Amino acid sequence: MRIIATGATGQVGRELVALGAEPLTRRELDLTGGSRDTVMTAARRLFDGADAVIHTAAFTAVDAAEDPSNAAEVTAVNAVAPGLLARAAREVGARFLHVSTDYVFSGRPAGDRPWRVDDPVRPVNVYGATKEQGERGVLDAGGTVVRTSWVWSGPAAPGKDFVTTMAELAGRGVDPQVVDDQTGRPTYAPDLAAGLWDLVRRPDAATPGILNYTNSGEPVTWCGLARAVFAGLGHDPERVRPCTTAEYPTPAPRPEWSVLDLAPWTAAVGRPPEWRDALARGLRW
Repeated sequence: MRIIATGATGQVGRELVALGAEPLTRRELDLTGGSRDTVMTAARRLFDGADAVIHTAAFTAVDAAEDPSNAAEVTAVNAVAPGLLARAAREVGARFLHVSTDYVFSGRPAGDRPWRVDDPVRPVNVYGATKEQGERGVLDAGGTVVRTSWVWSGPAAPGKDFVTTMAELAGRGVDPQVVDDQTGRPTYAPDLAAGLWDLVRRPDAATPGILNYTNSGEPVTWCGLARAVFAGLGHDPERVRPCTTAEYPTPAPRPEWSVLDLAPWTAAVGRPPEWRDALARGLRW
């Protein structure tokens, strides 16, 4: 199969390319440059002959998305482009998978159950709102949306993520204060990429609609995840001090409950690896 990965320099895009996907970066497909027709024309040309497109490109700087000076770019990349690319893929006969986010949710479902794919969405920040708009465009064009949460790559990968930051702080002797009232499941970028790869190569599984993918296992808070990183590297996890969201304000509000229901994914593709196992793998470098 010829599978294209947009956002090829990002966390998940890099892993897809390592699995054999054809990379598309902003240089080849600029989602902010020109009109919608310009983006569609470029996408049709680039997607022609592909069996599938996995769209990972996004404006992911959550706090920066709140800055009005970034509004045009955030809207173009997160809200408008996914639907355009899904339409272009449909027109050339390629399947389309779009990576989305837990940030489309806020609050908690009754009983603290995981968020199901059919639960009503209610974003609390600009990033979540634009990603939700992008989801609607993809679904309208017959594509598949895969929501995920708390993606990380680890110290061996380029760039920064939460796990890498905590690993660096542990090594430098810094005792961080980390939010302990936001709960979710982390997602190891290589595992997500492998899951997307399996999904797109199964004709019976990559159907239009929404699926969730994170690593499995018991939900954890950011503080709990930080402590697991410290412990995994041989440091005292109690060095990580808990705090509340109110004590650690950010420009963009965060969801308090980011636990996603994995049952549909497990039925279609198989259960994702547990996040503690993934963490152990990602901390070996």
